[in-house]
Amino acid sequence: MKSFLLLFFLIVALGRVQAQPEIVVQKQLEAYNAGDIKAFVATYADSIEIYGFNNQQRILKGKAVLEKEWGALFEQFPNNYAALRGRIVQGNFVIDKEFVTGRTGQPDFEATAIYEVQNGLIQKVWFMW
Repeated sequence: MKSFLLLFFLIVALGRVQAQPEIVVQKQLEAYNAGDIKAFVATYADSIEIYGFNNQQRILKGKAVLEKEWGALFEQFPNNYAALRGRIVQGNFVIDKEFVTGRTGQPDFEATAIYEVQNGLIQKVWFMW
């Protein structure tokens, strides 16, 4: 019985760790940098919404659109890479400061992304360029 309770609490604790917003966002960043569209999209909710921060205009909605748009980006720029320059975690929000390189023919640039994570998946993102 003691080993069952220990195993139960270990599973619950590991589940909580996996659901932490910064872990989900880190998995997303690693998949992005690997150009792994399947692993990248797996970190997002089906109803994902992505916005431009300055004008609050929605850039896209839905996992299928995300897979299509970012899949094309990964194909066009196989050396695309976002170096994490800083991260803030506040509740279920993760704010990343990134430096993006590897887009042939385009200048490198800084970006800030604000991720809202719920139920272990990224629900919304706001980008500042």
